[in-house]
Amino acid sequence: MTRRCPLSLVLAAVVLLSPARGAIAESLPDQAPRYCQVRSANHRINVAVEQGLRDSATFRALVDRINASDVIVYIADATGLPPGIDGQLTFLSAAGGFRYVVVHVNSTLSKPRLVSLIGHELQHAREIADTGAIIDALSMAREYAAGLGYHNRLSANDGRTFDSRAAVTAGEQVLREVLMGE
Repeated sequence: MTRRCPLSLVLAAVVLLSPARGAIAESLPDQAPRYCQVRSANHRINVAVEQGLRDSATFRALVDRINASDVIVYIADATGLPPGIDGQLTFLSAAGGFRYVVVHVNSTLSKPRLVSLIGHELQHAREIADTGAIIDALSMAREYAAGLGYHNRLSANDGRTFDSRAAVTAGEQVLREVLMGE
């Protein structure tokens, strides 16, 4: 399935067909359609996503894969994460042909580390996008326990916290690419 962000086509049509093209183009955030299925209301997180898109091919590939899927990712500032955990993805809901996840991140990290952390969590979102059997929190836990990932022993969250080698690798790669781009 290749699903693209329909908003980007509408915005492009408005900009190209409008007689006041210059004024509209300047007032629309041209980056928004690039990551329309990865969303945040937090300015610092949005700046980090922009940096990831600009400086990291790995980050861009993750966002592109998510944009082509049925997964919508909301990224919010972390509240109530266990000590020692800077980020966590939670399956929220499946409705209207989409699967919704929320990612909580510690937005007080340095900018490169925050971009890396978001890249790590976006890899988890990609894993969900690539695994059609994940349709709720229970099926997500089942798939990770069955080999998609492994139990994260660092968490005190009743044994239902997982990680994956692919997410660790993606976060490390994003960090390398961001540091080279600065």
